[in-house]
Amino acid sequence: MKKRMVSILLCGMLACSAVLPAFAESTETNLVTDVTGREVEVPANAENVVMLPGPAYEKAMILGVTDRVGGVLKSCKTAWAELIHPEMSELLIFDSSTAPNIEDILSLNAEFLICHDYADLNAQLDELEIPYVITQCSGELPYSDLEGFLEFQKTEVNAIAEAFGGEALERAEKWCSYFDEKVAYVREKTDQLTDEERKRVYYARSDEGLVTFSKNSYPHYLVELAGGNYVAKDTPEEMNSTLTIEQIMEWDPEVIFMGRMDDTAIILDNEAWSGMTAVLNNEVYLCPSGVFNWDYSGESVLLMLYLAKTIQPELFEELNIEEEIQYYYETFYGYTLSDENIQNILNHQGPAEQ
Repeated sequence: MKKRMVSILLCGMLACSAVLPAFAESTETNLVTDVTGREVEVPANAENVVMLPGPAYEKAMILGVTDRVGGVLKSCKTAWAELIHPEMSELLIFDSSTAPNIEDILSLNAEFLICHDYADLNAQLDELEIPYVITQCSGELPYSDLEGFLEFQKTEVNAIAEAFGGEALERAEKWCSYFDEKVAYVREKTDQLTDEERKRVYYARSDEGLVTFSKNSYPHYLVELAGGNYVAKDTPEEMNSTLTIEQIMEWDPEVIFMGRMDDTAIILDNEAWSGMTAVLNNEVYLCPSGVFNWDYSGESVLLMLYLAKTIQPELFEELNIEEEIQYYYETFYGYTLSDENIQNILNHQGPAEQ
């Protein structure tokens, strides 16, 4: 009964010309191939786009199309994104990427959406004839090995660039070239490492550090690229796994990175972790965080460099991570960071006033 009422409501809204999507009157379109291989036509020169995946807005920043975005997911609105683009305060904020408020999408007159492959949401958009481009997958991943992962990073950026068209395509090409260059630089050094030379690395998440991004996750491949042995690479579950402290003790990581966590004391001051090699050698690090989480965004290329410098310092002695961060923000966001703010990013802190 509830579903029927929602359907009646949406049909009634569609009957009102005031909420018909703005693209209805447009004939010019851009043809997009999204990350699932779907071909989608979206209105060319759209100026009112809803971007629901967490990393989507930072892609809009990379591509120079933030002025054409009308709504974003709440998690996109980070302190660093707002520092660089204060106009974010004027955007419509969605609390959920899985079940966004459809009335808000219609009232915004959204011309197309950037979204996940959530079946219920996609079905609603199909019914409303609102185009959508899938850039993140919630179910079966479009890659299962390192080469597929690397290609996916560029596919995501290119799909969004194709949707917006124009200068975004050139900026996507520039970002992809930078990504390829940095991956090649790191691989040239780490591909020659033996298994014994690769340090065992655990990537901790959650309040207690017992959740990890597991096999086929971004951190899995970024750590392997950076010269580490990702201890959770053979977990039964893809992407996320909840572990026991006994399992982590058995792995005995030599380096622990804490993703989306705010204090190393969570691990360093916990007796349960005290016997692990990483803790004994004080090799426990908070992961940097900027415009979006480094472990699931365009800035993952910076995380790869940071991990390489940390895991294999002898191999990457000449790598200046501060200079890399400054270059990235100036080149892709058009923003010059202060020295203090570069350190704040590295220390998983918010921005200082500039």
